[in-house]
Amino acid sequence: MDGAPAVNTAALERLRSWGGESLLQQLVALFLQETPLRVGAIRSALSGGDLAEGERGAHSLRSTAQNLGADRLSALAREAEHALRRGDTSIGPLVERIESEAQRVYHVFQPSPATPAPVADSTLPRIAVVEDNPDNRLLVQALLGDRYEIDEYEAGREAVEGITANPPELVLLDISLPEMDGTEVLELIRRHEGLEQLPVIALTAHAMAGDREKYLSLGFDDYVTKPIIDEEVLIEAIEKWRSATP
Repeated sequence: MDGAPAVNTAALERLRSWGGESLLQQLVALFLQETPLRVGAIRSALSGGDLAEGERGAHSLRSTAQNLGADRLSALAREAEHALRRGDTSIGPLVERIESEAQRVYHVFQPSPATPAPVADSTLPRIAVVEDNPDNRLLVQALLGDRYEIDEYEAGREAVEGITANPPELVLLDISLPEMDGTEVLELIRRHEGLEQLPVIALTAHAMAGDREKYLSLGFDDYVTKPIIDEEVLIEAIEKWRSATP
């Protein structure tokens, strides 16, 4: 270890500014609950288990850690995600480092019971959020819940069924989803009569050079990267496309 803190306190203060101590404690509780399962999925992949499941576990851990300012843990999870995507299972030492760093993060936080999500106001404009990570859904709810009624979906197939049955005004769609990815979800939504012009924004951790152009060319109306640093960027994108809908 080089003495760097396990958690970036600036990230914690940003979360508090968005949703108060309640949001922070709910995200911490999800981290403590889900991290052992995600690391377990990575370890299972190394011993002949499902590589795709291990990659999803690493991706989710990376996202959760990044939201909470656990930058080193997020970087290690990213390494594991990319290795498993390549089919490389010789990453035992890397997984040990992930487990060790996760313990450092655990020591920063204490478990706290989650508080119930606020009841949606049916008079608000309704949008859909398709995101498999519960901590990211919670964060979006904290940022947008006072402005929009939010339909939440955690997998692609249920999102397609729900959105086509009860269309919202706009969709925030993650790219990395179980069963089918966001591009497939978008294609199926666009095939549905009456939803050809439904605004769909890619809300994703894919932030490599050229990704924005790639996803816009695939039919997304806009592209916002995670983690969300400035909520106004997301709100401006939503309002831009809501107002553009005929």
